[in-house]
Amino acid sequence: MAAPVFARLSPLAIIALLLAGLGLGVTLLKAVRDQVPLLPELTTSVWTVEARIGFEGTGGSSKVEFLLPPPVSMTRAIDEHFVSRGYGLSILEADGRPRKATWTLRRTPRSQQGLYYQVKVVDDEVATLASVPPFPPVPDYQEPLGSAIQSVLSRARAQSADVFSFTEQTLLILADGDDENVKVIRNQDGRPSWEHRVAEILAGARIPTRIAYGLPLDRPQVDARLIPWLEVHNGESWQGYDAATGTPGYPPGFFIWRYDSPDLLSARGVRNVQLGFSTTQTRVPQMDVTELTGAAFRTQPLGLDLTRLPVSVQNLYQVALMLPLGALVVAFMRVVVGVPTFGTFMPILIALAFRETQLAWGLALFLTLVLVGLSLRLMLTQLRLLLVPRLAAILVVVVCLMLAITVLSDRLGLEQGLSIALFPMVILTMTIERMSIVWDERGFGATFKETLGSLVVAICGYFVMKEPHLSHLMFYFPELLLVVLAVTLMLGAYSGYRLTELVRFSALARAR
Repeated sequence: MAAPVFARLSPLAIIALLLAGLGLGVTLLKAVRDQVPLLPELTTSVWTVEARIGFEGTGGSSKVEFLLPPPVSMTRAIDEHFVSRGYGLSILEADGRPRKATWTLRRTPRSQQGLYYQVKVVDDEVATLASVPPFPPVPDYQEPLGSAIQSVLSRARAQSADVFSFTEQTLLILADGDDENVKVIRNQDGRPSWEHRVAEILAGARIPTRIAYGLPLDRPQVDARLIPWLEVHNGESWQGYDAATGTPGYPPGFFIWRYDSPDLLSARGVRNVQLGFSTTQTRVPQMDVTELTGAAFRTQPLGLDLTRLPVSVQNLYQVALMLPLGALVVAFMRVVVGVPTFGTFMPILIALAFRETQLAWGLALFLTLVLVGLSLRLMLTQLRLLLVPRLAAILVVVVCLMLAITVLSDRLGLEQGLSIALFPMVILTMTIERMSIVWDERGFGATFKETLGSLVVAICGYFVMKEPHLSHLMFYFPELLLVVLAVTLMLGAYSGYRLTELVRFSALARAR
């Protein structure tokens, strides 16, 4: 029985598994926790929330102040901007105070005016302010309201086990319109909203509450209003509740604008002030959202964020990170398939040049340079030059050929020919020298075979290095280099038959 290929290399296999596990683990962590997309074409929902402030000018100076969403809600935002139409604009972001936009104008036209604020919000989990509130004092209820509230609280206390279950039972009892105590509570006037009335009831049990005003992001809306939502604290965290039904949670995509009061505007020098909100949904590339929110790469120092580098450096690494994949292709084609090539790095660099010249033009330019250079190299053989001067002469010839092709392409208006300067001159020089040596030692057949093999490997490397999905993965998940390294190490331990050898020895196998 044939021995396994990697039987004697278990330490190397362990190292390769550790490298691959580390690279894949960090990659999955980014993809799952930080939502860095594994595919460049993935999109995500982004909601545009617009607040419109309409009013009539009076001809004099005017000042409009508008409270902006709190910082905790802006963690979901990827962009915001203002439309002022000639008004002066200032943004106040003092510590401990709500964010506020102030529009001012010395002479306001006597016509309908409009100011706009837009914020783009990621369709994500609801972000709430994580503050620790004090226990509220017990309100001084008037009778018969006090007796009705105490009866409801006593009944809810007997049917609950903690703060959240107590809240749910209280809201369920209050939703029963046939209960006499609930009728007494609901017939009381003078409260701004049912949510505030429920908060006052829960204060009788000294349960901290607050009212969050926001917009549900579940459907496009026009001229909408902020809706109130009840939040209850159990000593550790806040939980939202539908005060009408007692259902825990929040409306879909609930974007909180302010706590405890719906008043967002104050205006001077204007009249008939109106405030309305509109929402709409769009689909944008998920990678753009990840970069704008800064949510990606929070796994540092394990997670690498190349997008924070200068743009010129980013462009460099977008190419450099594909070179290991090209080297992996060369290793696989030579070790497993058995394709002969001129050197190890020549096919990689030629494939890299093909990425810029495009494949057809790259092949034509490469073959032209090599054939002409090889002809001149065979002519230099008659001069019996030393090795180093001969290589220098070939390099000069290669540069002259590239210059000639560039000038000719410019005269003919062929832009593709101008990209010949992307070919690595030194590698071409060494390739021509190596081809001439193989020609002298083993003849035209061996030279043609290795040239064809080099082009086949370069073409395979071109398609791998040109693949946009692989480019995306290698740039945004550079930890995958560890996986490439692991595969390369395992290829280095391969001792089995090459695929070309199976074809080569097929006659021997049939005779056996």
